[in-house]
This record gives sequence, C-alpha cells and structure tokens, in this order.
Amino acid sequence: MENYLLFRILHGLATLLFFGGLAGLAWYGWRAFRSGDAARIGAQLRHILLFGVPLLILVAVSLPVSGWWMVDLAGLPLGQTWLLGGAILYLFGCIAWLLLFGRLARLREQALDASGPMSPPVQRSLRFGAAYGLFGLLLFGAVVALMVTKPL
Repeated sequence: MENYLLFRILHGLATLLFFGGLAGLAWYGWRAFRSGDAARIGAQLRHILLFGVPLLILVAVSLPVSGWWMVDLAGLPLGQTWLLGGAILYLFGCIAWLLLFGRLARLREQALDASGPMSPPVQRSLRFGAAYGLFGLLLFGAVVALMVTKPL
C-alpha cells in the first residue's frame, strides 16, 4: 500500500506542476501581450513554445500513466464512470491545448512579421487562442474535480 501512497503523492505533485506551469506560461505571455509590441510578443512566444510547451506535454503525458498505475494498484476496474468520464474530458482538454499551441505558433509568426503595434489579425488570433486555452483549462479543472470526488 505504500507504493499507492507514493504514486498518489507523485501524481498530485505532477498535477500541481501542470497547473503551475500553465499559470506561469499564461502570465509570461500576458506580460508580452500587454506591451502591445509585436516584436516582443514574437520573442516571448518563441520562449514559450521552445521551453514551456515541451515540459507541459511531458507532464501531461505522465499524468494518465501515473493515474492508470494508481488505479491498478488500488485494484479498481477501469470501466467506472468517473474514470471513463475523466479520461474523455482529459482527451478533449489535450486537444484544446494542442489547438492552442498551434494557434500560438501561428501568432508568433504573425507577430514576428509585423513590426510595431499589434495588427488586427494578431489580436484576432490572440482571442481564438485565449478561447482554446480557457476551454482546455475548464476541461482540466473538471477532470481534477472528478478525480478528487471519486467514490472510494
């Protein structure tokens, strides 16, 4: 049973790292967007896409693996409604975030091409990216709510 507790602690730490990383990257990007300078936005997005996104993807891949391992150690069947619902919500959340990362890559190119203040296409792309990010965040929050309130 101590293995289960260890995986539960590691899984919780990975969840905190995931949400903390999302918050940090959002704050880092928001600071750049607030400046309104397209060159600065492009440079900041380059850093986010080069360093932050691969780390978030690594943590996002580790969460289902460690979650499955905990379910296996606890002896729970994988066909439970809360597990299946969480897996589906997690899948849709990951799709939303992949769409967000693609939008950020396109936004970086648009910002690097434009010099000076943000152009309307960059602002429109930013709004779509914010919508993808918020939708993914809501889905990941729902997954956390399902996992915390699971039946024992």
